[in-house]
Amino acid sequence: MGLRERQKANRRERILEVAKARFQTDGYAPTTIEMIAKDADVSAVTVYNYFDTKAGLLLALVGESDQLLIRQLKTMIAREPTDIIDAVATFGQILRRHAMRYLEKSTWREVLSASIHEGSSDFGRTYLELDRILIELMRAMILAFQKRGLIAESVDSEALADCLFSLQNIRFFQFIADDNSNDAEIDSRLRSDLTALKGLFSAQ
Repeated sequence: MGLRERQKANRRERILEVAKARFQTDGYAPTTIEMIAKDADVSAVTVYNYFDTKAGLLLALVGESDQLLIRQLKTMIAREPTDIIDAVATFGQILRRHAMRYLEKSTWREVLSASIHEGSSDFGRTYLELDRILIELMRAMILAFQKRGLIAESVDSEALADCLFSLQNIRFFQFIADDNSNDAEIDSRLRSDLTALKGLFSAQ
């Protein structure tokens, strides 16, 4: 990477760091591109050039977070867990704990709100694409269970992955929506959900 490329990359990272701090301290709605530009010591035009909109900044933060999350999930799947309930619950737990390490609940609420309000925009489409990647990881895990004879081969792995991801996603939304909700409580609820459903797809 040449000097100009390094400078651009460093500038981009600085803008993201400032945006993350601003969103978590002041909230997404009150924060403006101009505030972020001032704190990052760049012009507002520079911020727009890199991210196009404030929602684009928020999406970039989520995108960075998801790359780290994907690596963690792949590591877990590679260990070949033997219990589907524990595996899906761990999938959800990794997601929640990673989310809390990266952004606060208040900022995640802004992310989820933006994904709905801007569903037909680049933000909404890109956010859905990130979800599709996570669903594919869930499917890879299900296929591995089927290969080991722990989930019936007749089960549609794509449909089951979508169902189980949606289920843990609902619990994730509940976790994010309530500042008093904790990881252990959500984990217990998700495990109860999965126990109730296990008979529908288990090979045993």
